[in-house]
Amino acid sequence: MDKKEIRLNAGKRKSLVIDFRKHCESLDTHEKEAFKQSREDCLSQIESSFATCKEVVQRRYKPEHIFGDRSLNFYQKEYNTIDVIGTDSCFFMKSIEAPKVLDRYNDEVDKSKHFSFELDGSLSADFGSGYRGSSNNGKNFAYAMYREDMKAVGLNPDCNIEADIQQEGKMGDQRYSRTTNPYLSQCRNDNHHWLSGGQGGTNYYQSWKDKYALHIIGTGGCRSRAIPCTELEFQKFEMMIQAKQDVVTKHTLWIQTVVARVNRFREIIKSMTKFSQVEKFANNDQIQWKIDPEILADKFGMDLVISIDDAVESIMNIGKPKPTREEKILAWKKANGIGLAS
Repeated sequence: MDKKEIRLNAGKRKSLVIDFRKHCESLDTHEKEAFKQSREDCLSQIESSFATCKEVVQRRYKPEHIFGDRSLNFYQKEYNTIDVIGTDSCFFMKSIEAPKVLDRYNDEVDKSKHFSFELDGSLSADFGSGYRGSSNNGKNFAYAMYREDMKAVGLNPDCNIEADIQQEGKMGDQRYSRTTNPYLSQCRNDNHHWLSGGQGGTNYYQSWKDKYALHIIGTGGCRSRAIPCTELEFQKFEMMIQAKQDVVTKHTLWIQTVVARVNRFREIIKSMTKFSQVEKFANNDQIQWKIDPEILADKFGMDLVISIDDAVESIMNIGKPKPTREEKILAWKKANGIGLAS
């Protein structure tokens, strides 16, 4: 059976599109390399910013006041009505050297922000604003950082990017918005379950929170009022947020390129009728796509191009009496060129 005579049907086209997506993701493109580099740079920036954060926090909340004999920690353990010490990985910082700045309402406020070292911490807090919880761009950062691990277990860390592309293609049609997309909701739920340590795995949210936690004196949101810092220190924290934003941006740019290529291939393959056409496309020097052989391993029979004679014979043999043993021997000799006298 010649695989080049295999006809394409809807099922095989769909499988080929999925396999082409895997191929596009495997290519070492400029966009992919920029994304991978942004993650390395971001981790380095986070470590550097946290070292500065530790200096700022411990300058404001001295360790000797938290631990040691007759410290706040001692009295908190002694009396269960005292709750003034806690750990946090999100810190409300205020630059004591900077002039007033404008918030989103154009009101003058102190130059202050929440800086979260958590995996899904907000990346877009305004000056003077309260911490608005784990934002969607924070989730996108988590998806980008653990993309390969998530893909390996069948998850879709690109779901938010794909949803934005789809909605843009539908010109903002609300039927395809993030709030009404059941597939997107399921992807997010599954991603969150995995990142939270579902089924006995690592709780990445908690591990980041624990790794970047510092002791704070105070109660309420982030357990304190704004922690004073210098302008250079404040800029250091902003660089950390910018590095996390850059990871999300570079991830988005790469996947946008991948999806655009796949969408174009999806349109092209609609005009192809045989596997040989796809194979010719795949073997092009610029493509070099090794098609997964399992795509063609399941259904050969109905996809083969058979001859007209074979088709006629298969139909006309229906209802004919079965040949006798002598007739079978005679037919075999004739087919193998053996004389009747032998």
